[in-house]
Amino acid sequence: MSRPEPLRPTRLAAREKRSAAAEPAAGPYRVTAKAAGRDRALAGRALTSLLRIMRSRVVRIAFLTAVLALLAVALVDQGDTLWHEVRRLSAPVVLLAFGLNLCGLVCSLMVWREMLADLGSRLSIAEAWRIMYVGQLAKYIPGSIWPVLAQSELGADRGIPRSRSALSVLLCYAVMTCSGAIVAAITLPFATARTNAQYLWVLIIVPVSIVVLSPPVLNRLLNLVLRLARQPALQERVSFTGLARTMVWAMAGWLFNGLMVYVLMRQLAGHPQGTLLVSFGAYSLSWAAGFLAVFAPAGAGVREAVMVAVLGTRTTTAIALTIALVTRATAVLCDAVTAAAAAVLVGRGRLRQLRAARRAGPLS
Repeated sequence: MSRPEPLRPTRLAAREKRSAAAEPAAGPYRVTAKAAGRDRALAGRALTSLLRIMRSRVVRIAFLTAVLALLAVALVDQGDTLWHEVRRLSAPVVLLAFGLNLCGLVCSLMVWREMLADLGSRLSIAEAWRIMYVGQLAKYIPGSIWPVLAQSELGADRGIPRSRSALSVLLCYAVMTCSGAIVAAITLPFATARTNAQYLWVLIIVPVSIVVLSPPVLNRLLNLVLRLARQPALQERVSFTGLARTMVWAMAGWLFNGLMVYVLMRQLAGHPQGTLLVSFGAYSLSWAAGFLAVFAPAGAGVREAVMVAVLGTRTTTAIALTIALVTRATAVLCDAVTAAAAAVLVGRGRLRQLRAARRAGPLS
């Protein structure tokens, strides 16, 4: 057998020359790519650690303890003044505020229902009522993920994929937060000349919210979230029509909630210039800030602090704190009423199922 012919010197030299020429170009690129990958990994771990700290039970308990302590100090310091302001509220005004808050809560139901329908699952109002208002009680549990999980499990009983339910809840929160920020941006800077410069920075929120909520950007973000969660991509994408319907219901919700603050302000503080615009901006901005504060269950403390700060530009601190506490009380009462109605609907639905099964039993 003949031995394999060794590489000729000229071919070997040419191969080494090509390898040497490629190393300077590839080497720095590989180093830069590795450094960028390490930076992204470090940033991701840092963000994950920060979110874990903010959502930890210790941080939440510490925050709630601080909120309750500050509230106790405020009640002791201005207890007589607050009680005097509360007594000035007439029963018809309180009932009207409760009814407006309830209408705003129903609008948020329609936001979620329209978003879920746009993603491919249409529910009746009764079914959506049962799922949302029972699941929303989980927002009072420390941990912002519980309402999402609760509604996903309740939706799964109706044949809705869990990933779709979870996305619809997250999208509902995103629409409400961005639309609330937009309402604050178009009301607070123009309430009076004094608030023009104070809240001019809020105008930056408008273009950012429009870009984030545009379906081309929003669908890409959703697919990225699904990819990171190792879930299949969207079967039905968010459409311009569906998003427009949800925005209409969201704006109706801010209208009702802003009017709730306005009727309370009107009775306690009269009607100074800019009261109506400040009422809309105070509620929408405080709600958005309370939702973004993931360490505060149901935005407790953060929402009230923002509302007092905004309303304080038009009235006294005592009146602003009174309105903040009354709106929190009406919100809790509305959650209880809607959840009780949902429980009744669940009971009736279950009773109909048992009756149907009983009638079908002898035939099977």
